[in-house]
Amino acid sequence: MITLVLSKVIRKPVSFLLSTALAFSLFTGGMFGAATQAQAASPEETRFLQLYTQLKDPSNGYFSQEGIPYHSIETLISEAPDYGHMTTSEAYSYWLWLEVLYGHYTGDWEPLEAAWDNMEKYIIPVNEGDGKEEQPTMSYYNPNSPATYAAEYSQPDQYPSQLSGQYAAGRDPLDAELKATYGNNQTYLMHWLLDVDDWYEYGNLLNPTHTAAYVNTFQRGEQESVWEAIPHPSQDDKSFGKAGEGFMTLFTKEANAPAAQWRYTNATDADARAIQAIYWAKSLGYDNEVYFEKAKKMGDYLRYGMYDKYFQEIGSAADGSPSAGNGKNASHYLMAWYTAWGGGLGNTGNWAWRIGASHAHQGYQNVVAAYALSDPDSGLIPNSPTAGQDWATSLSRQLEFYTWLQSNEGAIAGGATNSYDGAYKAYPAGTSTFYGMAYDDAPVYHDPPSNNWFGMQAWGVERIAELYYILASSGDTTSENFQMAKQITENWVDWSMDYVFAGSRPVTDSDGYYLDQQGNRVLGGDDPQIATVSAPGEFWIPSNLEWSGKPDTWNGFSNYSGNADLRVVTKNPGQDTGVLGSYIKALTFYAAATKAEEGNFTALGSQAEGLAKSLLDTAWNYNDGIGIVTTEERGDYNRYFTKEIYFPNGWTGTFGQGNTIPGNDTIPSDPSKGGNGVYASYTDVRPNIVNDSQWAYLLDKYTNSWNPQTQTWDDGAPEFVYHRFWSQVDMATAYAEYARLIQGGGGGPVEPVAPKAPANLKAASGDAQVELSWSKSSGAEEYTVKRAEVSGGAYSPIATVSTNAYTDLDVVNDTTYYYVVSASNAVGTSPDSAEVSATPNSKPIPTGELKVQYRTDDTGVNDNQIRAQFKVVNNGTETVSLSDVKVRYYYTIDGDTSQQFNVDYAVLGSSNVSGSFVKLEPALPGADYYFEIAFAPNAGTLAPGQDSGEIQIRINKSDWSNYAEADDYSRDASKTSYADWDKVTAYLGGSLVWGIEP
Repeated sequence: MITLVLSKVIRKPVSFLLSTALAFSLFTGGMFGAATQAQAASPEETRFLQLYTQLKDPSNGYFSQEGIPYHSIETLISEAPDYGHMTTSEAYSYWLWLEVLYGHYTGDWEPLEAAWDNMEKYIIPVNEGDGKEEQPTMSYYNPNSPATYAAEYSQPDQYPSQLSGQYAAGRDPLDAELKATYGNNQTYLMHWLLDVDDWYEYGNLLNPTHTAAYVNTFQRGEQESVWEAIPHPSQDDKSFGKAGEGFMTLFTKEANAPAAQWRYTNATDADARAIQAIYWAKSLGYDNEVYFEKAKKMGDYLRYGMYDKYFQEIGSAADGSPSAGNGKNASHYLMAWYTAWGGGLGNTGNWAWRIGASHAHQGYQNVVAAYALSDPDSGLIPNSPTAGQDWATSLSRQLEFYTWLQSNEGAIAGGATNSYDGAYKAYPAGTSTFYGMAYDDAPVYHDPPSNNWFGMQAWGVERIAELYYILASSGDTTSENFQMAKQITENWVDWSMDYVFAGSRPVTDSDGYYLDQQGNRVLGGDDPQIATVSAPGEFWIPSNLEWSGKPDTWNGFSNYSGNADLRVVTKNPGQDTGVLGSYIKALTFYAAATKAEEGNFTALGSQAEGLAKSLLDTAWNYNDGIGIVTTEERGDYNRYFTKEIYFPNGWTGTFGQGNTIPGNDTIPSDPSKGGNGVYASYTDVRPNIVNDSQWAYLLDKYTNSWNPQTQTWDDGAPEFVYHRFWSQVDMATAYAEYARLIQGGGGGPVEPVAPKAPANLKAASGDAQVELSWSKSSGAEEYTVKRAEVSGGAYSPIATVSTNAYTDLDVVNDTTYYYVVSASNAVGTSPDSAEVSATPNSKPIPTGELKVQYRTDDTGVNDNQIRAQFKVVNNGTETVSLSDVKVRYYYTIDGDTSQQFNVDYAVLGSSNVSGSFVKLEPALPGADYYFEIAFAPNAGTLAPGQDSGEIQIRINKSDWSNYAEADDYSRDASKTSYADWDKVTAYLGGSLVWGIEP
């Protein structure tokens, strides 16, 4: 007997939503910018803009009060986030993608910038200008000793893992160049998980003005599912968790009680998607260099995702004896599952660490981001000297990776690891390898297996289809990268379309296997003939895959022969709308690529385009007025009630919601899993979940339908409708990309808008002149420069220019001037920029053998430290001995007492840099002290044109009282990147050779 295994669906009338050409006012007030109207020229454009409106309408509930996108509107949900009003870095990256295509169709790029600003404020843990340091001790990081080794284990019950140092970590080759490029090593990446409404009630320790708090869950190996994880704060001062230990002792153990600490984890695919979005924005006409620089910086730091967890040499652990990496031989050049970093809190928190990840999953690779960050024409190559080449290597390596993992049918297998079993164990005999890494059919997690979900296929290959289109459109149809991108996409599309249906329903058996016309299971192979029944208005895509065999050991693209022993069985037709959106985009980009290459759609390209169109039309029937959704059976929701969250014996602590964990209602752990402790349930750990509006329904369903003996739902599994943010964006962008690529959609006439205020205004003073520069404002036609002699104005216009620079020659030396700039076009004029000041000076700036470059990340003007970074540059024609050089920084002490001089980092070696304090009598304007930097003989020499590399200096008073830095002579808080600075002086052999003394 044949049984149909299919989900129920919602199909509501949407005639009230449809119109061929719809003019509408978008709900984009406040954080979303001014209301904008856009005329759509096709059903797909119209539907994109309608979905955009649904997502941005505040009454629909996709965003929090702080403007953060929730994982889902609904709260009772448990998948990767265990609560709907969490959010992920993934959601932020999708938000950017949504705004890029909105900008394309409307010409309004302000929402894209607002999205990035919100991302930077709430989920990139840096000081975004509010004075709150969210990586407060990263400067103590030692790249020669990045982290202490602790093994990964197969069961959560085997944790905590001993910090053993069994394998010494290799050297971090990126830290020095990142510091030299950006002035510090504070990682510019997203932490992956945010408690948007502080549901756990841990609070945001390092930035208490934010409701949203950094949290984490998965920490205990490949078997730890969302049902077994323990949510904990990422900023752990031990206020919660076990007394005196916090939560750290659930995960690692050491000889002493763990120190208070902060720690963040990045999901590499999300940041790569953010960069991918900015690449498309730039390709579609967006032109704000400020945000290009941010994307480039993110790409610079994202390279940590290319490194083995403990910087071990790639492939060296095949025999169970890993070798510490030295330089880039610890880089696999793939996008690993994560990178993480952290450090100490409090007075003894003078330490920091960093790790990469040894496991690479096919679904996390992003060839478009790698292309954008390496192609000279993209304009997005990061600023560090080796970043462009790293990303060029990564682009080819990722394409090879996909080719290596492509099964005989066309699906993409799991991935590879450089640390077998998470502990650098020797590879079993016969293991297939890729550049020395071992094949893993389910890298990272096993509950459920990480490569069973069809969504991992659609995510990764959609990006390869994009690259195929990009290369074909650019005329590159012969390179090996092009050949791999085309082959991977073509084989995958050919396989997947056999199992995807619009307007009909595939026939399956009770185990979810597709059946052919004779009622036989389809167990792989080419061109299967799936039995179907007519089902107008329905769509069906695969949900799960079963894997067997392994790929051939990789020996280069020219030797790839099709992986005859790597096979896949496709199963469980379902209706995941987010995966549907990604899948439609894969088909759309593939079809467009074939036309770009051949001049017309190929036969397979035409089939892909037709299926994409049919799926888009069908999916619109599932729009319930808030988004495109289906009803989901959640057979796994019995696990809300299952005792399976492991706590070791003796561990008890306080959860953020006020309860003691694990609590008293526990059961003994299973000794076969290697632990000695107890199991608690989801509700034991998170008691507030029982207050959820849908809890009563779930509890009733569990009570009356769940059969604990058979482990089945006798009266059907609970059913939920979820409006996931990422899923809605995937569908919205599927409509937008189909209209753009297939129909040539550009949004029609765009109502112009006034430009935004210019950003990044800078002023440099000279002799009777002030040089001004700023970033371009999108849509600006001209800029008005305004000046005042009092801070805050009133300002008088002094020039109107069409470029983003101006030199004011109508100034008097030793007078301070204050400047703002506005942008304008035919529609209107922007607000003024932020104010900057400059004081022209007739004192000649020495132009001898040396110059000093300066920057600072010290945005606080009243705190207990002065932080500054310097480079000494040999500006002459002869080699200079650094031991003959002195550098002086002038400031006011604001309460005379003894002081301490600290070298946080120096490329020359901190031990080769020293400092002393000199009191100025009489005091001068802006200075009653200076500190003088000197160099030991071992610091070496500077050849002509060479610089010293970064020198990070920090001073404090012995009583830790505050400095008032606003009026300090040598301080310039606007210099966040290295620039020549004449208010820091340099001396050679005792003679002033650079700068102006006060």
